[in-house]
Amino acid sequence: MEFGFKDLERAEAFYSDFGLVLEERTDSTLLMRAACEQRYCFIGRKSDSNGLQAVGMKAVSMKVLEEAAQFPEASGIEAMDAPGGGWRVRLASPSGLSFDLTFGIEAQVPLPTRAPLKINHGQVKSRFGEWQRAKDGAAEVLRLGHVALATTDFERDFAWLQSRLGMRPSDILFDGKPENRIGAFLHCTGASRWVDHHSIALFASSETRMHHCSFELQDIDAEFLGNKWMQSRGWTGLWGIGRHVLGSQIYDYWFDPEGNLVEHFTDGDLVQPGTEAGMHQVCDDSLSQWGPPVPKTFLEPWKHEA
Repeated sequence: MEFGFKDLERAEAFYSDFGLVLEERTDSTLLMRAACEQRYCFIGRKSDSNGLQAVGMKAVSMKVLEEAAQFPEASGIEAMDAPGGGWRVRLASPSGLSFDLTFGIEAQVPLPTRAPLKINHGQVKSRFGEWQRAKDGAAEVLRLGHVALATTDFERDFAWLQSRLGMRPSDILFDGKPENRIGAFLHCTGASRWVDHHSIALFASSETRMHHCSFELQDIDAEFLGNKWMQSRGWTGLWGIGRHVLGSQIYDYWFDPEGNLVEHFTDGDLVQPGTEAGMHQVCDDSLSQWGPPVPKTFLEPWKHEA
C-alpha cells in the first residue's frame, strides 16, 4: 500500500503502534514492513495530497510482467528504486487508481513472532498445564491481507480486476435481483492451492476511493491486545472488535492521522482459486456476525482527521 502524507513522523508513530516495523526512512519516504519475509508492505510519501497513491501486488513470474506491460493502460517494465530492488509494471485502472505489479523484490529474514495461542475449546482441549499469558503491546502484524475499494462504476471495475489482474470472485453482493450486483470479494489465482477469501474487495459507491486496507494478526488475543494498545495510545477507532460474515475475519478498524481507514484482522477464510462465487442479497446482517453495531460512517464516504 502506498499513501501520501503531509506528516510522515505522525504516520510513522501511528503505524508503529498499529504493528508495522520501520524498514527505511528518508525525509520524503517511509517504508514499513510486517513480520513476514516481504521486504516492505507499506510506503508513505511526503505529499500535500493525502490518501492512497498505489496498490502493489506480487506477480508469480517475470513473464506475467511482460504480458501486463502490453496492456494499453500499462507502463513499461521499470526497475524499482527501493530496498530489495525488483521490477514493476504500473497499471492505471479505469477509476484512475495505480496498481503496481511487481516481481523480483529480494526477500528478507522474517521477524520473530510469538506462536499462535493454544485454545482449550469446550469439548476439545489442547493446552495442559500451560498458562495463557499474551503480552501487552503493539500487535505483531504478519502481512498485508487485502484492500477494499469503492467505485462509481462497479461493473466496469469488476471486469477490469478480472481481465487485468486475474482476480476471481469468492462472493458477490446484489441488491434485489442477482443481476444488480453492487459488491464483490475477489481472490488471487496464482500458484497457491489455497488463497485468502479476498485480496481485493470492490463496492459500488457515490465516489471512487479506497475504503480500507487490512493487515493480518496471529490470533484473537493479538486482536484484542492490539486494540487495547491502540486505545491506550490515543488513536481513533471506528468499528470493532467483531466478526465479519463474508470472509469470516475477526476485525477492528482505525483511522490513521490523515483519515485513511486501516483494519487488523485474524481467522479469515481460505478458498481454492477459481472456486464458484456465492451470491448474497445485501442486508443489514451482511457485514457482521457479532460485534458493535455498524457505524453509519462505515457505509458512507467520510473525511476524518484523527
